[in-house]
Amino acid sequence: MIRPVFLVRIGVMRSDRIGHFALETELWLLEQESGVASRPKRSVDIWFAPEPIANRVLHKMWKQVLTIWPNWLMVSVFRINNLIPGAFAHQINKTTATCLDVHNLLDVYPPRLKFTATQIEQGHAGLAKLGMKPTDRFVCFIVRDSAYTKKAFPEKDMSYHDFRNCDVDDYVAGAEALADRGLFVLRMGSVVSKPLVSSNPRVIDYANSEVRSEFMDLFLGAHCEFNVSDGLGFYAIPAMFRRPNAYVNYSPFFMYYSSRACDLGITKTMIDIATGKRLNLTEMGDRGVARFGETSQFTSAGVSVKSNTPSEIKDLMLEMLDRIESKWSSRPEDDELQRKFWEKYSEIIGPDRKNFHGEIWSKYGAQFLRDNQDWIL
Repeated sequence: MIRPVFLVRIGVMRSDRIGHFALETELWLLEQESGVASRPKRSVDIWFAPEPIANRVLHKMWKQVLTIWPNWLMVSVFRINNLIPGAFAHQINKTTATCLDVHNLLDVYPPRLKFTATQIEQGHAGLAKLGMKPTDRFVCFIVRDSAYTKKAFPEKDMSYHDFRNCDVDDYVAGAEALADRGLFVLRMGSVVSKPLVSSNPRVIDYANSEVRSEFMDLFLGAHCEFNVSDGLGFYAIPAMFRRPNAYVNYSPFFMYYSSRACDLGITKTMIDIATGKRLNLTEMGDRGVARFGETSQFTSAGVSVKSNTPSEIKDLMLEMLDRIESKWSSRPEDDELQRKFWEKYSEIIGPDRKNFHGEIWSKYGAQFLRDNQDWIL
């Protein structure tokens, strides 16, 4: 009845997964601010966050900038609205590509959320419990395994994601190399399959510590020097607070996060099971595996997905630190290797280039490209 005068829209937040809850929400706000998405005049947007909520501290922080009403009311309102003709007009639009910054907005606009002075004091207290000072530089890293989804979604078969899983042991050499450069290195995660084992006191298994909390997850992600991720949802916290991400073991290949100039990464590679040989980029495109997103697709194609080696992971971590500290030494061939890689990448992912990427601003690991020039073919 009030629609001709005043439009009320309802939005369902992707609150069950931290990546969506953090970055998809941030990108929705940025698409509104930038004018990428239009908003009806004389309208009000009301959101709700269905259970399970991945991070209740973030839920509270989103209330700084969004109108979020309780589920006990909004779930019923949303369902009733969907039964009424013209319901779509009362639904808040989604982002262009979920968590993917296809309009390159993160590098242009500042973060929408801020920590209060009280929260910063709380974060510093958490650092102290980890043996760190507020002035200490630290890196976060997170490793995908099946432990979290099995606990959070026991009723769902999440094995289609198994090709994305990694082994935390492969990250120890890189973490210790960063620690030797004077940084603390914190292994993140709320539920993990096995502990991080390192004798270096600067390498901390925060995921299995008593300090671990939803608040500290946010605080650490927002204040790290950079974050190392395979694309697991935690990466979204550094991104939404404009901290850099260094990707290792990234998958699926076609959805590599390419939109931020401060980001750097390498993906998993693919092996022909019959021959044991690694597929180069052309072969990945010819066999269609560059666009696969489920474990069963690789199995049917006779292809296994191979994690990066500990040496490759360490090289990428150190390259990221060197770039941040302006110590990275570029070689004459690096720009050409980047050009060749991204040109071939764009070719073999086909229509997904347009669907999941805007302008490509990030870099692929230069050391990896130097060492694997036959892979770019």
